Amino acid sequence: MNRPTTMDSVLADATREANATPRRHAAPAARGARGGGTEPPPSERAPRAVVWILDDSPLEAEMAACSLAAGYEVQVFTDAAVMLERVTGSDLPDVLVLDQVMPGMSGTEICGLLRSRPATVGLPILILTVAGHEQDLVEGLTAGADDYVIKPCPAAALSARVGALLRSKRLRERAERAERIAAVERDLLRALIEQSGDGIMATDERGALRICNVEAQRQHGVYARDASAAIEALRANGLLALDGRPLRPDEDPLYRAIRGEKVENARWLVTRPDGSIRALAGTASPLRHADGSPAGAVLITRDETDALEAEQALRDSEERYRVIISALEEGVTLQDERGVIRTANASAERILGRPLAQLVGSTLLDPSSKIVREDGSLFPFEMYPAQVALRTGAPQSAVLLGMEREDGSVLWLSVNAQPLRSSDGAVVGVVSSFFDITARRRAEEERQGLLAAAQTARQEAEAASHLKDEFLATMSHELRTPLTAVLGWIRMLRTGKLAEDRREKALETVERNALAQAQLIDDLLDISRIMAGKLRLEVQPMDLVAVIDAALEVVRPAADAKGVRLEPLLDPGVGPVAGDAGRLQQVIWNLLSNAVKFTSRGGVVRIRLERSEASAEIVVSDTGQGIDAAFLPFVFEQFRQAESGTTRKHGGLGLGLTIVKSLVEMHGGTVQALSDGEVRGATFIVRLPLAVVPSHARDRRMMSLPGTPGGSDRPPEIEGLNVLIVDDEDDTRELLVTMLEQCGAQVTAVASTAEALLALKALRPDVLVSDIAMPGEDGYALIRKIRAFPASSGGRTPAIALTAYARTEDRMRALRAGFNTHVPKPIETAELLAVLANIAGSRGES
Repeated sequence: MNRPTTMDSVLADATREANATPRRHAAPAARGARGGGTEPPPSERAPRAVVWILDDSPLEAEMAACSLAAGYEVQVFTDAAVMLERVTGSDLPDVLVLDQVMPGMSGTEICGLLRSRPATVGLPILILTVAGHEQDLVEGLTAGADDYVIKPCPAAALSARVGALLRSKRLRERAERAERIAAVERDLLRALIEQSGDGIMATDERGALRICNVEAQRQHGVYARDASAAIEALRANGLLALDGRPLRPDEDPLYRAIRGEKVENARWLVTRPDGSIRALAGTASPLRHADGSPAGAVLITRDETDALEAEQALRDSEERYRVIISALEEGVTLQDERGVIRTANASAERILGRPLAQLVGSTLLDPSSKIVREDGSLFPFEMYPAQVALRTGAPQSAVLLGMEREDGSVLWLSVNAQPLRSSDGAVVGVVSSFFDITARRRAEEERQGLLAAAQTARQEAEAASHLKDEFLATMSHELRTPLTAVLGWIRMLRTGKLAEDRREKALETVERNALAQAQLIDDLLDISRIMAGKLRLEVQPMDLVAVIDAALEVVRPAADAKGVRLEPLLDPGVGPVAGDAGRLQQVIWNLLSNAVKFTSRGGVVRIRLERSEASAEIVVSDTGQGIDAAFLPFVFEQFRQAESGTTRKHGGLGLGLTIVKSLVEMHGGTVQALSDGEVRGATFIVRLPLAVVPSHARDRRMMSLPGTPGGSDRPPEIEGLNVLIVDDEDDTRELLVTMLEQCGAQVTAVASTAEALLALKALRPDVLVSDIAMPGEDGYALIRKIRAFPASSGGRTPAIALTAYARTEDRMRALRAGFNTHVPKPIETAELLAVLANIAGSRGES
């Protein structure tokens, strides 16, 4: 069956023919022929070349066969007629070794006969000749032999000569195959060039035109026999730029490619011999030899006259439309049947903020923007007004869409779309007009936003005012309640009519209420520092077990008095945390105090410390009142209390849990409140990140905790200490004098800065304890004057600032003024004594 002939099949057939190798058949030796050696193994048959030996001497033939048997498949012939009969078949040797002198027909005659036949004209022939018969040798080579060997010939020499002939044959066959393939490829290339729909021209390195196909001739209007010469003449004088001026040689794409430049998408005009002008576009590339040297250039062109004319007509049409719509205030775009914008007016450029060059060719008004609906959802492309008009043919009116830009701004447009129809009614385009309503929409949104903001602000203001009123009322109550007890019992004590047991009860009550009032003030100051961002932590590694134990010791008397059982479960192996020991004790004390306060008699408050992954977890739970689910989200907000008004069962300002949350977060931790509802108890979970502290330094770096017993009530360092006290309040002076004299100190008390300066020079005290807020000159002025004295006059006397101004900035101001330390009011006896003992100890060491 015949198969169709194609370029691919022609090339494939040629390649197969060129790569084919002669078939060899291991036919049995005919009459007068003997096989050389034993049958080789199957793995060695294929690659072995076939060598025939023709020699009328069996002995010499056998010797030659033995020399070649190791590397070749050898067949020996002693009869020339038998060998020539075999040659007529399809099976040929790779090399023929031929004796020169034989009876009947000489080697020269056999060689001439083989060279006359097409099948054996290229057969490599090696002549065996006897030394001294030079005439025979010349005749053999003249008849067509490729080489000769003189008898007797060493085996290695014979094998080398055969190998050389075999290699020459293979090289010759390879070259012939390559030439056949190259010829086929040349024919294919020539056919492709001639049948191409593009014009193809190629030059040599000197610029002479060597190839010019039929399409190139048609494009240039040349039909002469010598088309190359005619086109070269046109290229010299008839090429024009698109604006009509003559094309310079350095603008000619083919000339530029000859110089080594690659030219793409070039366009120019050519004036043909008949006077017509055609527009051509093409690409030119340089050609190079294998060594990289210039070999010429190739130019591929296409006729774009019709396309250029159509483009010009379209531009003219668009210009007319542009003039018509340029005066309109609204933005206008014209899109073709595919939705591609072809033109737009100046108002469209102004509204969209994009030049015409960016609009034309796009299907979107702004591809870089996200198109959204009024509700913020994505506006589907197929629902754009222009797309709907193109798809359905129905006009679209007042469609609102927003163009969300990369900077977050939104341009709101009201869009109309009117389809354009051809004479047969088909939709061939669409005209879209749009107005910028961003300002109007923004004004409406601002109005709505202002209205909503005003309503929200009013509600928040009302809520804040209500909370403020409640807080002020609560604060007034919480401050006046202990003050009432203090003032009442003090008045009764001054009468001197109380019995001894009632007198002790009165003093205990006064102290307890004064401490409660001091705690309220501390809470207010802490909240003030937290809100101002001025609360500072003294962070060091510490043991939470010690912190919790200290807090338990403070809370235990209140729990015992109320009949609430404290159940600690503390894991000592949790590890240290990095934090401020005093502030963390404040956190735990607040949680424990709250739990005791809201737990009825007979209830239980549990505190558990355990490790949870990389955190220390403190859980405080109680069996008390619990937290209502509606109030639980607000439990940590400041000034918030579940109870309010005059019916409250529990006191406090509602600041404790706010302080707890702020302090825990400052330590990098979290706090969480849980409750199943009222009368079901509450649970607070504090998680603090564990500190990474080397084990060998952990015990050495544990902090001592405030509030824990650290020595006796009367530090021995204070015994005999000369102390000068400055305070304008008589009660405070008397309290300090009594306190320090009971510890064995020598105390002098004065009421003003002037008195203090005189006493300092006269007494030369060991320590100065001065109030800050005093009439006339305050404590800051006093310490500055003292520090201006020389050391011999008391200028370096250690000084303690004693003040009710307990903020961080107050402490920093006191230290900058010249005080050595700062002790806040109300005075904690243990704290003041510890400070004095520390100063006394330092003086003793120095």
